Amino acid sequence: MGGSGASPYYGLIPLEGCALFTMNRAAPDAGTRGFTRAHRPTRDGHLFLSVIECGCSDIALIGVTGPLTGRVLIGNADGFWGPNVSSAPDFLAWYERWLDHMAAGRDNRALSLTSPRLHAHPQAYRMAPKI
Repeated sequence: MGGSGASPYYGLIPLEGCALFTMNRAAPDAGTRGFTRAHRPTRDGHLFLSVIECGCSDIALIGVTGPLTGRVLIGNADGFWGPNVSSAPDFLAWYERWLDHMAAGRDNRALSLTSPRLHAHPQAYRMAPKI
């Protein structure tokens, strides 16, 4: 994929702009988890690479180490809402599903997306099936 390009939200982050993050512990009052930029290796070794800027403090990450290696997570860096782990087994499957949804003109509220075909024909609104 290289760096930057079409993707959900604001597009893929150029490779030189990607950063490593760690997942924060769950907040005792809300139970949500945010992410903190990792400036050095962590003790538990669970690292996530930011790959898509979603707006405000929302980010899409790929698990680099730990039990979520290869999986895509969409979360809020500040922990305003907990991370959502994609059902896709890896980034390629997640990205291909997004491309298929866009090609079919499906709307995907979970990704805050509407396809170009849907914008051209707003009366043909179709939600993507839950996978």
